[in-house]
Amino acid sequence: MSVSPDPVGIALPRSIRSLLRRVRLRLRRDAVITGLLFMIGCAAIVFWATTTLDAGWFQLQKLELPVGLRAILLAMLLPCGLMLLATRVVFPLVRRLRDADIALLVERRFPQFQDRLMISVESTRGIPDEGPLVRPMLERASQEADLLAAEVAIDEIFDTSGLKRLGLLSGGLMLSVACVGLFSPQSLIRWWHAFVRCDEIYHQRTTDLVLHAVAQPGDRRIAFQNIDEQLTYRHPRGADLELEMTVPDGGPHEGQLWTVPDRVRVDVMRVDGTRSRTYVSASSARTWRFVITRLQEPIDIELLAGDYRTRVPYRIDLVNPPGIDAVRLKCTYPEYTGWNQLRERVLTVTGSEIQLPIGTTFELNATGSKSLQAVRIVSDQFEVSGDRDSSRTIFRDEHTSANAGGGPLLSSDGRTISTRMVIVPAAVPLDPQHSSEPLDSPAAPPSPDVLQIPASTNLRFFLHDDDDVMSASPETLRVQGIPDLPPVVIAQMKGVGNAVTRLARIPIAGSLRDDYGLVSAGFEFLVDDESTWRPRPFRRVPEPNATDFDLQRSKDEPYEIFELQPLELSEGQTLTLSVVAADDNRLPGPAVTRSEPLLFRVVSREELLSLLYTREIALRNRFEEVVAQLEEVRDDLKFHAEVARRTDAAGTAATPEDRGSLNTSATRNGNNLRRQTNELTSIVEGFEEIVQQLENNAISPQEMHALIVQPLRAVTEERMPLADRAVSAFRVAAMDSRPCETLVIQSEEQVSEIIVGLKLILENVRDMAEFHELLKEGKAISDKLEELMQEMKDLQKRELLEKLKGF
Repeated sequence: MSVSPDPVGIALPRSIRSLLRRVRLRLRRDAVITGLLFMIGCAAIVFWATTTLDAGWFQLQKLELPVGLRAILLAMLLPCGLMLLATRVVFPLVRRLRDADIALLVERRFPQFQDRLMISVESTRGIPDEGPLVRPMLERASQEADLLAAEVAIDEIFDTSGLKRLGLLSGGLMLSVACVGLFSPQSLIRWWHAFVRCDEIYHQRTTDLVLHAVAQPGDRRIAFQNIDEQLTYRHPRGADLELEMTVPDGGPHEGQLWTVPDRVRVDVMRVDGTRSRTYVSASSARTWRFVITRLQEPIDIELLAGDYRTRVPYRIDLVNPPGIDAVRLKCTYPEYTGWNQLRERVLTVTGSEIQLPIGTTFELNATGSKSLQAVRIVSDQFEVSGDRDSSRTIFRDEHTSANAGGGPLLSSDGRTISTRMVIVPAAVPLDPQHSSEPLDSPAAPPSPDVLQIPASTNLRFFLHDDDDVMSASPETLRVQGIPDLPPVVIAQMKGVGNAVTRLARIPIAGSLRDDYGLVSAGFEFLVDDESTWRPRPFRRVPEPNATDFDLQRSKDEPYEIFELQPLELSEGQTLTLSVVAADDNRLPGPAVTRSEPLLFRVVSREELLSLLYTREIALRNRFEEVVAQLEEVRDDLKFHAEVARRTDAAGTAATPEDRGSLNTSATRNGNNLRRQTNELTSIVEGFEEIVQQLENNAISPQEMHALIVQPLRAVTEERMPLADRAVSAFRVAAMDSRPCETLVIQSEEQVSEIIVGLKLILENVRDMAEFHELLKEGKAISDKLEELMQEMKDLQKRELLEKLKGF
């Protein structure tokens, strides 16, 4: 069994230890320097690469690199730098280098060691003692290596050319960065803010633009508001969008002004992703204007001018312009109208106009379509402006001052406009029939907060909502004051003419009407040249506040009567009669209406009968003409009775001429009968009017009513319709080609009976005319006698005067 020899160890000589230590230190130093130079070169390359990227991006887009991209670059470069530091600097510095590896490196560089240096380093860890020569040989090899180690120059071991090239490259890169820092320190600062601090804005512009929206009305310049981290302007839908771009005063640095570009590029981005681009020229030295007509959809706006560009597009949101959805009026009507009890006091305005009685006080509540921040109510006389806290009233009359102490015009939520107003007359009216002085002035408004508005006022509402949008065209409400019109008086004489006897009764028919009710009504009259009207009440007076009143004493007497007998007038005097009505108007005062004056002349009985006789003659002539026309109808029917007999006998073989003649006769005679019926009706009314005038003038009608009017009305209302029906039956039979002889004979008999009756009545008319003719002749003789008597009296006066002159 063999036993392993003990290992033999030899201590390294001093020169070898020194050589190994110096080589180790040199290796560490060169590794650290190489790592540092490499890192410096990479840093310079990163600087120039990122600077070039940033400069190129800014040149193309006029914007900073996105913050996210720069953050990603920073997140990538920091680990890479740390890894390079660890692997190229720290790790070589702390890495363990074995003596054997260093000895091998030296052996390769210096072959004269002939492995003695390796043997010396390895023998320090011990080698097997396999014979008496092993140790002496190791000691000798160590001594020879020690002698050679003392002569080795370390610089000859290392090749520094690569290190020098790396140093030159890194130095050149660092020198370029240093030159940038020396000649343009702002570039290093910009790079630091861009890629280390990752600031959002780090480029210093030489051009700047301020964007405003020019809103209507009034060319208001409105700044964009920051909404959801985007500058936004809310624009009314459908209105023209006008943008104003301005170069502000000052500059990027003190003593330096902003550069004014030649033009501005405006990019419009729509919801569907389309984009339009417009180059806008300056409208003034530092201002550009861009307009989009009737904008209907939201858009984004980007601006580019010089080195300025919007980082985040400006947002144009569309909103509906403010408007008024509903208007309600809570009214208090003038008490005398009675409307507070009869009418609805809360009114909803459905159109653009509301009509209310003058004197009405109302509270106006207008509901807006959006929340409002301010409102103006403008009319021709005043302007009220206000918000949720206060209001101000400015009167256009130069003699009135502004009132700034009003309460809020808007509700707390900005949705309701509230104000109180009272309608007053536009001008104080005059009553020319009573006095040239004005009537009482309108009552004062119930409260200082109530605004007086004249009748027929246009209230224009200018709205300003919370989106800073003002209505371009105002909402208009026309408040029409309904004036309390004077009473309407319709009056006419009935059953009398302008000539009356001193005992006459004058019937007056008609009606009185007023908007809100009558206070009084009656007669007023003048005798001859009187200038002051004398009153006389009606027999039946109107009820209080009656709006309609008919002039009638009873159902049988649909008229009022004015008696002449109490006045004791004499022949030749005149009477002017009128119907007067008054209302209870309070603004400005009661109104009085007088009907058209009716003028009457007092005459004698004989003169009145003479005047009526003239009318009787005209009626008699018309009566005679009716009888003559009916005789023509009778004769024509008698002639066509023979034609009808011949036609009925022939049957279907009758000639067309005969049948045509029957048709023509039936049509012609039927039309003539209807005309004569109307004429007879008019004649009856004429005789009735004469009867009424006789009765109303206290003159007996002398049986005219019984002998003329009643028989004539009976013929008109009873016999004439029978004859017309008979002729109509004849016409129908003739048109249908049926037998019509009997019908023609019946028609002729009906007409003949009418003629007989009318002739009897006509005889009575002639008898009455003879009587009136005698009265007329007697009146003429009486007038002639009076004339002769007057001439005789005048002659006697002249003779008496001549005798007196002779004395």
